[in-house]
Amino acid sequence: MRTLKFLASSDEKLINKLIREKKSSSFIIFYHSEWDFWSNRIVELAKAWAEKDGNEQCYVVSSWELPHVFSAFGINIAPSLVKVDRGAIKVFVEFPKVYDFFVSKKRQKGKRKGHPQSA
Repeated sequence: MRTLKFLASSDEKLINKLIREKKSSSFIIFYHSEWDFWSNRIVELAKAWAEKDGNEQCYVVSSWELPHVFSAFGINIAPSLVKVDRGAIKVFVEFPKVYDFFVSKKRQKGKRKGHPQSA
């Protein structure tokens, strides 16, 4: 099962440790704003994502609780997602890409639902 951990201001040491160890560890950081409708939609999707099979660990960072953590990866918009995999860093700042991360299923190439050539 996946892990979804909501970080508060008391978790500042934990997130700073994660950022320092980004070359040797794997994790996901989801940045959101509590006042943003789109961020709140993604939070609900992330909760459903966490219940599925997998071993990813996702840390949810609020712009209110830990605003300085946004600058660690150059994030200036919410919702955003950073995926760290032993030094390889992918940053998703567009809403559709963040959305797709939490809901999309791997599809075979050329097998799009409703596409006339997929039959």
